[in-house]
Amino acid sequence: MSVHSRSTRQHLLRSSLAVGALAALGTGLLPAAPAGAAPARTDLVVGTSVDPVEVPAGGGSSTLTLDLRNSGTKASQDVTVAFTLPAGTWFFTDGFVVPPSWHCDLLGTATCSYAPLAAGEVADTLSIPFGIPAGTAGDTLTITATASTRMESSLTNNTGQATVHYIPSTVDLDFVPAATTQQLLPNEQAQLVTSVRNTGNSPSGEVTVTTPVPAGMRGWETYNEGWDCAFGNGVADGRTGWRCVHGPLQPGQTSEPLTFAADLTDTTVGDIVTLEATASTTSTETILDNNMARDTVTVEQGATVRGTVWVDNNRNGVRDANEGGAPVGNGGIDHIELIPQTSGQPGYTVTVNPDGTYVAYARPGTYRAEFYVQDPHEFIDSVDSDLIYHWNETGGYNNYGYTDWFTVTTSDQVTLDAGVN
Repeated sequence: MSVHSRSTRQHLLRSSLAVGALAALGTGLLPAAPAGAAPARTDLVVGTSVDPVEVPAGGGSSTLTLDLRNSGTKASQDVTVAFTLPAGTWFFTDGFVVPPSWHCDLLGTATCSYAPLAAGEVADTLSIPFGIPAGTAGDTLTITATASTRMESSLTNNTGQATVHYIPSTVDLDFVPAATTQQLLPNEQAQLVTSVRNTGNSPSGEVTVTTPVPAGMRGWETYNEGWDCAFGNGVADGRTGWRCVHGPLQPGQTSEPLTFAADLTDTTVGDIVTLEATASTTSTETILDNNMARDTVTVEQGATVRGTVWVDNNRNGVRDANEGGAPVGNGGIDHIELIPQTSGQPGYTVTVNPDGTYVAYARPGTYRAEFYVQDPHEFIDSVDSDLIYHWNETGGYNNYGYTDWFTVTTSDQVTLDAGVN
């Protein structure tokens, strides 16, 4: 056994105390771990909204928008969002795009999944349209979306809700445009061109537009794409005119254009004539005051061109006092036209009377009159004829001739005759 002297023992004791003091000092300089620090956790936050928030009582659709973020301090695991739909509602499966980052089963489990979200990360916005059944105005429907993953710090903000409100259903037809005006000459053609629009929030029933032909006008059968139109006596609510039928119009939908055309055959300068179209539907409408379209026509003064296609019965090349006009139609006058010299300016088909006389009303400009007569009548050269050219060997049913160019202004009166035998 080793024995130390007293002085040696005292030296060893002092050395041990010094080492212990240094160790204690070193330990006091090391950083201490916080006693109450919380572990890193995921925290999902869900937000939902719908647009529109109101739907008609007859049913409709809206779009659910989902916003998802991780407000925690740790990345999440895979996220699943489960939707709870009210009875009778359903998700659409086409007509929209699901972002590639989302994977959805909308027909089966009504869930969508997303890859892990980093701390603070926001998921791509997800918007899903859904159908809504008929309900009662004033009632509501609520859609719920709940997100889940593993190891969250809080579940209080994992669920979002959005509410749809039922409002009264409305159907309201109007015309676009509802009113037009024209300034026309006698025998020119008036046109009412318009479309029907449903400004209500619900689909209409079958749409019908009736347009009677006003007194002083002659209507024409017309074709309007998207419409089933008829023209004739008694068609327009018992009057001569048009009746056009279109399928139901959706909320906000505007139909294909409608055109109704009628000639001013029996009007005089200063007359005001109106073409009126009225729309109706098989469903109940909210407002009826806007169901009419009008084209108001004011008959203006123009130049007058008139004359006679006379028959040289004795073939002496002049018009004798007792020589009247040619018959109209088969074996007589086929038609007469005023042709404008300027391209783009309107021409006119004139009114031919049974006694061979004619009259046309023209706007200021330069024209020539073109005459067409059927065999056996042929045009002749005569000092009493205003034709500068004629051709009686056309090879068709009509022989042809025309006058020189002439210029008219408003209120001018011009007489142009043509002789035939």
